[in-house]
Amino acid sequence: MDELHWYTADVVLYDKLVPDPTSPSNLMSNVQQARVAIQGAFLHIDPQRGKEAYPGQGTWKVTVVAASAVKTIEYTTMEP
Repeated sequence: MDELHWYTADVVLYDKLVPDPTSPSNLMSNVQQARVAIQGAFLHIDPQRGKEAYPGQGTWKVTVVAASAVKTIEYTTMEP
């Protein structure tokens, strides 16, 4: 697997696919200031930007979606 290069971006998806970090049973289609990485035809989305959503959180999932699920992506910084 290639190393992922992460960027900060606002992402809007066509459907609610990304778990809310503070309430994983709720899904989001609009994710602001997320860490994102592109690998082939897939977008990796980390809505927590590599940080804990609540004190003591040890692990969390990064959501991977097909590029076709992305409505818009607006990069706020292009520096990894």
